[in-house]
Amino acid sequence: MRLEKAHAGIAAMPTVTNELMTRKQVAALLQVHPNSVIRWENAGRLPALRLGPFSVRYKRSDVLRLIQNSITRPSQALA
Repeated sequence: MRLEKAHAGIAAMPTVTNELMTRKQVAALLQVHPNSVIRWENAGRLPALRLGPFSVRYKRSDVLRLIQNSITRPSQALA
């Protein structure tokens, strides 16, 4: 196998900012209950990627943006 073919898929691999996280991982990172993550998703504050009827993922960059927004706007904290 040529070297170019062996590394062809590297560009599509997740990076730290676009890594996909489960609801439980997001909840653990933010130290909240998974139901809070669902509320933020339903309120449009945290975009979700639906991979199937029971499979939801969140981009790490979106989770970090949610954290940053809660820090810059403390009056509208992660309620």
